[in-house]
Amino acid sequence: MAVHPTVTLLVRDKEKSALFYEKSLGFSLAWETLLIGPYGQSLRLLEVPDGPTGGCIVHSVEVPSIDMAVEAIIEHGGGRGEKLLEDTPLYVGPDGELIMLSQRGLSNADVVKLVVYDFDGVMTDNRVFVDETGRETVAANRSDGLAIGMIRKLGIDQCILSTEENPVVSARAGKLNIEVSQGIRDKGSAIIDLAGRKGVSLAEVLYVGNDVNDADAMGLCGFTVAPADAHPAILAMADYVTEAPGGFGVIRELADVLSAGVRR
Repeated sequence: MAVHPTVTLLVRDKEKSALFYEKSLGFSLAWETLLIGPYGQSLRLLEVPDGPTGGCIVHSVEVPSIDMAVEAIIEHGGGRGEKLLEDTPLYVGPDGELIMLSQRGLSNADVVKLVVYDFDGVMTDNRVFVDETGRETVAANRSDGLAIGMIRKLGIDQCILSTEENPVVSARAGKLNIEVSQGIRDKGSAIIDLAGRKGVSLAEVLYVGNDVNDADAMGLCGFTVAPADAHPAILAMADYVTEAPGGFGVIRELADVLSAGVRR
């Protein structure tokens, strides 16, 4: 995931400014005057009641929808600024700071009811470690475990769909407390059956896959996500490609994307 440097903004009233960024751009108060945006951007508010404020600052904010963000900026007291380099519009915050918007995430992600994960190459880095007895182990990312809980709190069901049949998959699913189906050769049919059993339409299913055996399932689902190191054919099918490669926080990044979509 991208690392965003903290922007320090000089403001006249930190509570007013914090409310503006919360209501218009989906920021949340993390600690005293530190705000965190939908995709990890951080903004520190420094109150200077009698000094100059943020008019000379231009900072970029990633949002799920630029159109909705612009409406919210205007609604909550912001405005439109001049264009940057003649083609990039700027918007004005409560202290005169200039805001440049960029769109990121999944459009209409608030309709997602079920997320289905491939295991190898999504929850792991696609490697397997084999000891002298033939016992297989894999490495999983703890941040993905946190993300499973975050997505659950959004009211979204989750499931693992794996071609491999391996006790390690069952163990990880048990640890995460999510349903798992293994030994699946036809993931397209499995997705249809799973959606029917869960009572959701395929348009409400988000599938996360990394290789060609995920293509049939991805072609049926309303939303598709792939890790950065997925097979080129899968990258071409994906609505969203994570910055993280498989096994290095793919689901953690997805949790932020889904959370931002729900907060819109």
